[in-house]
Amino acid sequence: MRKSVARNLSILFALIFAIAAGPLSAAMALDKIIVYLDDVPNARDDIVVTNPDAENLYLQTEIYRVDNPGTPQEQRVRVVDPREFKLLVSPSKAVIGPGEQKRFRLMSLERNLDTEKVYRVTFKPVVGDIKTDRTALKILVAYQALVFVQPQEGQYQLELLREDGNWTLLNRGNINVEIAKAQYCAAEEQCNDLPLTGRIYAGTGLPLEANLDGGYLSLLTRSAGNTEKIRLPLAD
Repeated sequence: MRKSVARNLSILFALIFAIAAGPLSAAMALDKIIVYLDDVPNARDDIVVTNPDAENLYLQTEIYRVDNPGTPQEQRVRVVDPREFKLLVSPSKAVIGPGEQKRFRLMSLERNLDTEKVYRVTFKPVVGDIKTDRTALKILVAYQALVFVQPQEGQYQLELLREDGNWTLLNRGNINVEIAKAQYCAAEEQCNDLPLTGRIYAGTGLPLEANLDGGYLSLLTRSAGNTEKIRLPLAD
């Protein structure tokens, strides 16, 4: 099971190109890396990209559809066929001047969903014109935003399943939920932290590594921008 995307999506990868300058870096900052949209007409949100560098930032975007998220069969499929575009990003390319910002609009064309759709949008710098008589490296750092398109009546539904003495925390709902904090409480005011964190997509689960019997789980959850504290009894 993958760790929480909210904690691990800060920098996805660094592409190092041997070019003239340096050393130089193409820096940028995104005002958010998680976006929630509904499956209704005109569902949209913006991501603002800032260029703190002293040079122009040449930026392009790529859209990936995430199939079977949170399972061993998860696949990230680059969307390139216009007939398959259900998530639009405008503009798809941009030049951002030194110290300037650019707003990228994300719009969903998904309608009447039974279960949320998951996308990743990559914001990738590309090499622009550089004037220098020295040879060095330029480091290009790409960022990726996680986009959830959710049913209007979307809900997560957590429950505990015990098999062969082992507990699994399942999400029977139709949208994802992030476990921000978990505690095992043998009784009231007798609680200990558990190493249980991460995002649970619809129809998937997280195993509880501890051997627990009786009492209850106290969970701090986040979903669609909302935070909630819930209690689940540990009983067969």
